[in-house]
Amino acid sequence: MTLICSPGAGLDHLADSQGVEVIAVPMARNPEALSDLASLGRLFVRLRTLRPNAIVYATPKASLLTAIASFVCRVPVRVYEQWGLRLETTKGVERRCLSMLERATAALSTIVVPNSQSLARSLRDAQLTGRTPVRILGAGSSHGVDLDHFSRRANTSPLDSDTTAFVANARGLVIGFVGRLAPDKGLDTLLAALTICRRSGTDVRAIIVGGDDGPSPIHGQSQVEKQLVHFTGHASDPRPYYRAMDVLVLPSRREGFPNVVLEAAAMCVPAIVSDATGCSDAVSHEVTGLLFEVGSPGALADAITRLAADRELVRTLGCAARLRAERDYSQQTIWSLHESLLRNLVEQSREGVETGTTIPQAETGRASAWHADASEIPPRETDIE
Repeated sequence: MTLICSPGAGLDHLADSQGVEVIAVPMARNPEALSDLASLGRLFVRLRTLRPNAIVYATPKASLLTAIASFVCRVPVRVYEQWGLRLETTKGVERRCLSMLERATAALSTIVVPNSQSLARSLRDAQLTGRTPVRILGAGSSHGVDLDHFSRRANTSPLDSDTTAFVANARGLVIGFVGRLAPDKGLDTLLAALTICRRSGTDVRAIIVGGDDGPSPIHGQSQVEKQLVHFTGHASDPRPYYRAMDVLVLPSRREGFPNVVLEAAAMCVPAIVSDATGCSDAVSHEVTGLLFEVGSPGALADAITRLAADRELVRTLGCAARLRAERDYSQQTIWSLHESLLRNLVEQSREGVETGTTIPQAETGRASAWHADASEIPPRETDIE
Protein backbone atom coordinates (compact mmCIF):
# COMPACT_ATOMS: atom_id res chain seq x y z
CA MET A 1 0.00 0.00 0.00
CA THR A 2 1.16 3.54 -0.75
CA LEU A 3 -0.04 6.68 1.04
CA ILE A 4 0.07 9.99 -0.83
CA CYS A 5 -0.45 13.11 1.27
CA SER A 6 0.77 16.63 1.87
CA PRO A 7 4.13 16.96 3.67
CA GLY A 8 3.92 17.15 7.44
CA ALA A 9 5.47 16.14 10.70
CA GLY A 10 5.42 12.46 11.54
CA LEU A 11 5.35 11.00 8.02
CA ASP A 12 8.53 8.99 8.57
CA HIS A 13 7.14 7.59 11.82
CA LEU A 14 3.89 6.72 10.06
CA ALA A 15 5.71 4.88 7.30
CA ASP A 16 7.82 2.88 9.79
CA SER A 17 5.01 2.09 12.24
CA GLN A 18 2.44 1.08 9.62
CA GLY A 19 4.78 -0.51 7.11
CA VAL A 20 3.58 1.58 4.17
CA GLU A 21 5.29 3.70 1.54
CA VAL A 22 4.55 7.38 2.08
CA ILE A 23 4.86 9.88 -0.77
CA ALA A 24 4.62 13.58 0.05
CA VAL A 25 2.83 15.70 -2.55
CA PRO A 26 2.16 19.32 -1.55
CA MET A 27 -1.55 20.20 -1.84
CA ALA A 28 -2.95 23.54 -0.70
CA ARG A 29 -6.23 23.37 1.22
CA ASN A 30 -7.76 26.42 -0.48
CA PRO A 31 -7.92 27.01 -4.25
CA GLU A 32 -4.59 28.18 -5.69
CA ALA A 33 -4.49 27.76 -9.46
CA LEU A 34 -0.74 27.42 -10.06
CA SER A 35 -0.15 25.35 -6.93
CA ASP A 36 -3.07 23.08 -7.79
CA LEU A 37 -1.78 22.49 -11.32
CA ALA A 38 1.63 21.59 -9.90
CA SER A 39 0.05 19.17 -7.43
CA LEU A 40 -2.01 17.60 -10.21
CA GLY A 41 1.12 17.09 -12.29
CA ARG A 42 2.95 15.42 -9.41
CA LEU A 43 -0.02 13.13 -8.74
CA PHE A 44 -0.17 12.16 -12.41
CA VAL A 45 3.52 11.25 -12.46
CA ARG A 46 3.25 9.22 -9.25
CA LEU A 47 0.18 7.30 -10.39
CA ARG A 48 1.69 6.53 -13.78
CA THR A 49 4.64 5.00 -11.92
CA LEU A 50 2.65 3.15 -9.27
CA ARG A 51 -0.16 1.87 -11.55
CA PRO A 52 -2.42 0.89 -8.62
CA ASN A 53 -5.43 -1.43 -8.90
CA ALA A 54 -7.45 0.86 -6.64
CA ILE A 55 -7.19 4.31 -5.13
CA VAL A 56 -9.09 5.86 -2.22
CA TYR A 57 -9.30 9.62 -1.65
CA ALA A 58 -11.02 11.96 0.78
CA THR A 59 -11.25 15.69 1.68
CA PRO A 60 -12.39 18.11 -1.06
CA LYS A 61 -9.17 19.40 -2.65
CA ALA A 62 -7.21 16.15 -2.47
CA SER A 63 -10.20 14.23 -3.79
CA LEU A 64 -10.73 16.42 -6.83
CA LEU A 65 -7.06 16.42 -7.83
CA THR A 66 -6.65 12.70 -7.23
CA ALA A 67 -9.89 11.88 -9.06
CA ILE A 68 -8.64 13.77 -12.13
CA ALA A 69 -5.17 12.20 -12.05
CA SER A 70 -6.44 8.65 -11.41
CA PHE A 71 -9.09 8.94 -14.14
CA VAL A 72 -6.51 10.08 -16.68
CA CYS A 73 -4.16 7.28 -15.54
CA ARG A 74 -7.03 4.78 -15.91
CA VAL A 75 -6.88 3.45 -12.37
CA PRO A 76 -9.62 0.75 -12.45
CA VAL A 77 -11.16 1.43 -9.00
CA ARG A 78 -11.50 5.02 -7.81
CA VAL A 79 -13.21 5.33 -4.42
CA TYR A 80 -14.34 8.77 -3.29
CA GLU A 81 -14.77 8.71 0.49
CA GLN A 82 -17.14 11.61 1.17
CA TRP A 83 -16.63 12.95 4.72
CA GLY A 84 -18.75 16.10 4.62
CA LEU A 85 -20.18 18.80 2.38
CA ARG A 86 -18.53 22.16 2.80
CA LEU A 87 -21.13 23.68 0.50
CA GLU A 88 -23.91 23.12 3.05
CA THR A 89 -22.90 26.26 4.94
CA THR A 90 -22.25 28.44 1.88
CA LYS A 91 -24.46 30.51 -0.44
CA GLY A 92 -24.51 32.07 -3.86
CA VAL A 93 -21.55 31.78 -6.21
CA GLU A 94 -19.41 29.90 -3.69
CA ARG A 95 -22.09 27.25 -3.22
CA ARG A 96 -22.55 26.82 -6.97
CA CYS A 97 -18.79 26.46 -7.48
CA LEU A 98 -18.46 23.90 -4.70
CA SER A 99 -21.43 21.96 -6.09
CA MET A 100 -19.79 21.87 -9.52
CA LEU A 101 -16.54 20.56 -8.03
CA GLU A 102 -18.40 17.89 -6.04
CA ARG A 103 -20.20 16.71 -9.16
CA ALA A 104 -16.90 16.56 -11.04
CA THR A 105 -15.21 14.51 -8.32
CA ALA A 106 -18.13 12.07 -8.18
CA ALA A 107 -18.30 11.74 -11.97
CA LEU A 108 -14.60 10.86 -12.16
CA SER A 109 -14.96 8.23 -9.42
CA THR A 110 -16.22 4.67 -9.78
CA ILE A 111 -18.02 4.75 -6.42
CA VAL A 112 -18.85 7.29 -3.71
CA VAL A 113 -18.77 6.16 -0.07
CA PRO A 114 -20.37 8.70 2.31
CA ASN A 115 -19.60 8.09 5.98
CA SER A 116 -23.19 8.58 7.19
CA GLN A 117 -26.77 8.00 6.09
CA SER A 118 -27.71 11.67 6.40
CA LEU A 119 -24.71 12.70 4.29
CA ALA A 120 -25.81 10.23 1.61
CA ARG A 121 -29.27 11.82 1.66
CA SER A 122 -27.76 15.29 1.29
CA LEU A 123 -25.69 14.13 -1.69
CA ARG A 124 -28.80 12.65 -3.28
CA ASP A 125 -31.05 15.64 -2.58
CA ALA A 126 -28.47 18.04 -4.06
CA GLN A 127 -28.00 15.72 -7.07
CA LEU A 128 -24.24 15.69 -6.64
CA THR A 129 -23.36 12.10 -7.53
CA GLY A 130 -25.03 11.65 -10.92
CA ARG A 131 -24.83 8.03 -12.10
CA THR A 132 -21.94 7.10 -9.83
CA PRO A 133 -23.00 4.40 -7.33
CA VAL A 134 -23.30 5.54 -3.71
CA ARG A 135 -22.79 3.07 -0.89
CA ILE A 136 -22.61 3.33 2.90
CA LEU A 137 -20.57 0.78 4.85
CA GLY A 138 -22.17 -0.61 7.98
CA ALA A 139 -23.52 2.05 10.34
CA GLY A 140 -21.22 4.72 8.89
CA SER A 141 -17.98 6.36 10.13
CA SER A 142 -14.75 6.76 8.20
CA HIS A 143 -12.50 4.72 10.50
CA GLY A 144 -14.37 3.87 13.71
CA VAL A 145 -12.90 4.23 17.17
CA ASP A 146 -10.13 2.45 19.07
CA LEU A 147 -12.12 0.99 21.99
CA ASP A 148 -9.01 0.23 24.04
CA HIS A 149 -7.35 3.61 23.56
CA PHE A 150 -10.56 5.53 24.23
CA SER A 151 -11.65 3.79 27.40
CA ARG A 152 -12.28 4.77 31.00
CA ARG A 153 -9.79 2.07 31.94
CA ALA A 154 -6.99 3.28 29.67
CA ASN A 155 -3.99 5.01 31.19
CA THR A 156 -3.87 8.66 30.15
CA SER A 157 -1.74 11.67 30.91
CA PRO A 158 -3.00 13.87 33.77
CA LEU A 159 -5.29 16.81 33.16
CA ASP A 160 -3.48 20.14 32.91
CA SER A 161 -3.50 22.26 36.06
CA ASP A 162 -5.64 25.12 34.67
CA THR A 163 -8.40 22.77 33.54
CA THR A 164 -8.19 20.83 36.79
CA ALA A 165 -8.74 24.02 38.76
CA PHE A 166 -11.61 25.07 36.49
CA VAL A 167 -13.43 21.76 36.88
CA ALA A 168 -12.75 21.62 40.63
CA ASN A 169 -14.77 24.82 41.02
CA ALA A 170 -17.72 23.38 39.09
CA ARG A 171 -20.55 22.14 41.29
CA GLY A 172 -22.95 21.47 38.43
CA LEU A 173 -22.79 19.85 35.02
CA VAL A 174 -19.50 20.06 33.09
CA ILE A 175 -19.99 19.97 29.34
CA GLY A 176 -17.24 19.87 26.75
CA PHE A 177 -16.55 20.64 23.11
CA VAL A 178 -13.68 19.04 21.18
CA GLY A 179 -12.80 20.22 17.68
CA ARG A 180 -11.65 23.07 15.48
CA LEU A 181 -12.79 26.51 16.61
CA ALA A 182 -14.34 27.28 13.23
CA PRO A 183 -17.66 28.94 12.32
CA ASP A 184 -19.12 25.68 11.00
CA LYS A 185 -18.73 24.10 14.44
CA GLY A 186 -21.50 26.28 15.89
CA LEU A 187 -19.64 27.64 18.90
CA ASP A 188 -21.77 30.78 18.78
CA THR A 189 -24.81 28.56 19.41
CA LEU A 190 -23.06 26.96 22.37
CA LEU A 191 -22.05 30.27 23.95
CA ALA A 192 -25.56 31.65 23.51
CA ALA A 193 -27.02 28.50 25.09
CA LEU A 194 -24.70 28.88 28.09
CA THR A 195 -25.93 32.43 28.58
CA ILE A 196 -29.53 31.16 28.57
CA CYS A 197 -28.60 28.48 31.11
CA ARG A 198 -26.95 31.05 33.37
CA ARG A 199 -30.00 33.31 33.26
CA SER A 200 -32.33 30.42 34.09
CA GLY A 201 -30.19 29.34 37.04
CA THR A 202 -28.77 26.14 35.52
CA ASP A 203 -25.33 25.46 36.99
CA VAL A 204 -23.12 24.47 34.05
CA ARG A 205 -19.57 25.08 32.89
CA ALA A 206 -17.90 24.27 29.59
CA ILE A 207 -14.47 23.07 28.53
CA ILE A 208 -13.58 23.99 24.94
CA VAL A 209 -10.76 21.88 23.49
CA GLY A 210 -9.30 22.91 20.14
CA GLY A 211 -7.32 25.48 18.21
CA ASP A 212 -8.54 28.42 16.11
CA ASP A 213 -9.43 27.69 12.49
CA GLY A 214 -10.94 30.80 10.97
CA PRO A 215 -13.12 33.51 12.55
CA SER A 216 -14.39 32.39 15.95
CA PRO A 217 -16.88 33.86 18.43
CA ILE A 218 -14.63 33.30 21.42
CA HIS A 219 -12.84 36.64 21.10
CA GLY A 220 -16.09 38.52 21.74
CA GLN A 221 -16.86 36.75 25.00
CA SER A 222 -18.30 38.70 27.89
CA GLN A 223 -16.62 38.55 31.28
CA VAL A 224 -19.48 36.41 32.60
CA GLU A 225 -19.05 33.89 29.76
CA LYS A 226 -15.34 33.66 30.50
CA GLN A 227 -16.23 32.53 34.01
CA LEU A 228 -18.39 29.76 32.55
CA VAL A 229 -16.06 28.64 29.75
CA HIS A 230 -12.48 27.38 29.81
CA PHE A 231 -10.46 27.24 26.58
CA THR A 232 -7.61 24.73 26.57
CA GLY A 233 -6.21 25.32 23.09
CA HIS A 234 -5.14 22.44 20.88
CA ALA A 235 -4.71 19.06 22.61
CA SER A 236 -2.91 16.16 20.94
CA ASP A 237 -4.63 13.73 23.32
CA PRO A 238 -8.24 14.64 24.19
CA ARG A 239 -8.80 11.72 26.57
CA PRO A 240 -8.02 13.58 29.81
CA TYR A 241 -10.59 16.18 28.78
CA TYR A 242 -13.24 13.57 28.01
CA ARG A 243 -12.64 12.21 31.51
CA ALA A 244 -13.19 15.67 32.98
CA MET A 245 -16.54 16.30 31.29
CA ASP A 246 -19.97 14.86 31.98
CA VAL A 247 -21.40 15.47 28.51
CA LEU A 248 -19.94 16.28 25.10
CA VAL A 249 -21.71 19.01 23.12
CA LEU A 250 -21.35 19.29 19.34
CA PRO A 251 -23.45 22.13 17.87
CA SER A 252 -22.01 21.80 14.34
CA ARG A 253 -23.84 23.13 11.32
CA ARG A 254 -22.50 20.31 9.17
CA GLU A 255 -20.42 17.14 9.53
CA GLY A 256 -19.75 13.92 7.69
CA PHE A 257 -19.68 11.70 10.77
CA PRO A 258 -18.11 13.33 13.85
CA ASN A 259 -15.32 11.18 15.27
CA VAL A 260 -15.30 13.11 18.56
CA VAL A 261 -18.75 11.74 19.40
CA LEU A 262 -17.45 8.18 18.98
CA GLU A 263 -14.36 8.94 21.08
CA ALA A 264 -16.48 10.38 23.87
CA ALA A 265 -18.95 7.49 23.62
CA ALA A 266 -16.14 4.96 23.99
CA MET A 267 -15.27 6.72 27.26
CA CYS A 268 -18.91 6.53 28.45
CA VAL A 269 -19.54 10.23 27.82
CA PRO A 270 -22.93 10.89 26.18
CA ALA A 271 -23.38 13.68 23.67
CA ILE A 272 -25.78 16.49 22.89
CA VAL A 273 -25.49 17.13 19.15
CA SER A 274 -27.30 19.19 16.56
CA ASP A 275 -29.55 17.49 14.04
CA ALA A 276 -27.34 18.72 11.19
CA THR A 277 -26.06 16.42 8.46
CA GLY A 278 -23.72 13.81 9.95
CA CYS A 279 -24.32 14.78 13.56
CA SER A 280 -27.74 13.14 13.65
CA ASP A 281 -26.18 9.75 12.80
CA ALA A 282 -23.67 9.89 15.65
CA VAL A 283 -26.26 9.82 18.44
CA SER A 284 -29.29 7.63 19.01
CA HIS A 285 -31.74 10.20 20.41
CA GLU A 286 -32.80 9.50 24.00
CA VAL A 287 -30.61 6.37 24.01
CA THR A 288 -26.96 7.47 23.70
CA GLY A 289 -27.51 11.22 23.87
CA LEU A 290 -29.83 14.02 22.79
CA LEU A 291 -30.44 15.83 19.50
CA PHE A 292 -31.42 19.48 19.21
CA GLU A 293 -32.39 21.73 16.31
CA VAL A 294 -29.27 23.01 14.56
CA GLY A 295 -28.59 26.68 15.22
CA SER A 296 -31.08 26.93 18.11
CA PRO A 297 -29.47 28.14 21.38
CA GLY A 298 -32.80 27.69 23.18
CA ALA A 299 -33.12 24.05 22.16
CA LEU A 300 -29.52 23.39 23.17
CA ALA A 301 -30.05 25.13 26.52
CA ASP A 302 -33.11 22.96 27.14
CA ALA A 303 -31.10 19.78 26.50
CA ILE A 304 -28.26 20.94 28.78
CA THR A 305 -30.72 21.88 31.52
CA ARG A 306 -32.43 18.50 31.29
CA LEU A 307 -29.18 16.59 31.80
CA ALA A 308 -28.00 18.97 34.52
CA ALA A 309 -31.12 18.03 36.47
CA ASP A 310 -30.82 14.27 35.93
CA ARG A 311 -27.34 12.92 36.54
CA GLU A 312 -28.56 9.33 36.52
CA LEU A 313 -29.78 9.86 32.96
CA VAL A 314 -26.30 11.13 32.06
CA ARG A 315 -24.76 7.92 33.35
CA THR A 316 -27.34 5.74 31.60
CA LEU A 317 -26.82 7.50 28.28
CA GLY A 318 -23.06 7.19 28.69
CA CYS A 319 -23.30 3.47 29.25
CA ALA A 320 -25.50 3.03 26.17
CA ALA A 321 -23.11 5.16 24.12
CA ARG A 322 -20.21 2.86 24.95
CA LEU A 323 -22.24 -0.22 24.06
CA ARG A 324 -23.27 1.29 20.70
CA ALA A 325 -19.65 2.13 19.94
CA GLU A 326 -18.68 -1.46 20.69
CA ARG A 327 -21.48 -2.88 18.57
CA ASP A 328 -21.20 -0.69 15.46
CA TYR A 329 -18.02 1.35 15.43
CA SER A 330 -14.97 -0.61 16.52
CA GLN A 331 -12.00 0.05 14.26
CA GLN A 332 -11.78 -3.63 13.40
CA THR A 333 -15.38 -3.61 12.14
CA ILE A 334 -14.96 -0.47 10.04
CA TRP A 335 -11.57 -1.51 8.69
CA SER A 336 -12.93 -4.93 7.72
CA LEU A 337 -15.81 -3.36 5.81
CA HIS A 338 -13.47 -1.07 3.88
CA GLU A 339 -11.08 -3.90 3.08
CA SER A 340 -13.93 -6.10 1.87
CA LEU A 341 -15.25 -3.26 -0.28
CA LEU A 342 -11.88 -2.71 -1.96
CA ARG A 343 -11.26 -6.41 -2.57
CA ASN A 344 -14.75 -6.75 -3.99
CA LEU A 345 -14.40 -3.76 -6.29
CA VAL A 346 -10.99 -4.82 -7.58
CA GLU A 347 -12.32 -8.30 -8.32
CA GLN A 348 -15.33 -6.82 -10.12
CA SER A 349 -13.07 -4.59 -12.22
CA ARG A 350 -11.02 -7.61 -13.28
CA GLU A 351 -14.15 -9.50 -14.25
CA GLY A 352 -15.70 -6.54 -16.03
CA VAL A 353 -18.63 -6.34 -13.62
CA GLU A 354 -20.25 -2.93 -13.01
CA THR A 355 -18.65 -1.26 -10.01
CA GLY A 356 -20.57 -1.40 -6.75
CA THR A 357 -23.09 -4.14 -7.63
CA THR A 358 -22.18 -6.23 -4.60
CA ILE A 359 -21.28 -4.49 -1.38
CA PRO A 360 -20.32 -6.22 1.90
CA GLN A 361 -22.72 -5.85 4.80
CA ALA A 362 -21.85 -4.73 8.31
CA GLU A 363 -20.17 -7.26 10.55
CA THR A 364 -20.76 -7.73 14.23
CA GLY A 365 -18.53 -5.56 16.38
CA ARG A 366 -15.68 -7.28 18.15
CA ALA A 367 -15.93 -8.36 21.74
CA SER A 368 -14.84 -5.51 23.95
CA ALA A 369 -12.34 -5.73 26.76
CA TRP A 370 -15.12 -4.53 29.07
CA HIS A 371 -18.79 -3.61 29.05
CA ALA A 372 -19.86 -0.76 31.26
CA ASP A 373 -23.15 -0.45 33.05
CA ALA A 374 -24.27 2.72 34.77
CA SER A 375 -23.03 1.56 38.16
CA GLU A 376 -19.52 0.91 36.81
CA ILE A 377 -18.95 4.28 35.14
CA PRO A 378 -16.67 6.24 37.48
CA PRO A 379 -17.35 9.90 38.20
CA ARG A 380 -15.18 12.44 36.46
CA GLU A 381 -11.74 12.50 38.00
CA THR A 382 -12.03 15.96 39.51
CA ASP A 383 -15.44 15.50 41.19
CA ILE A 384 -15.50 16.84 44.74
CA GLU A 385 -17.15 14.74 47.38
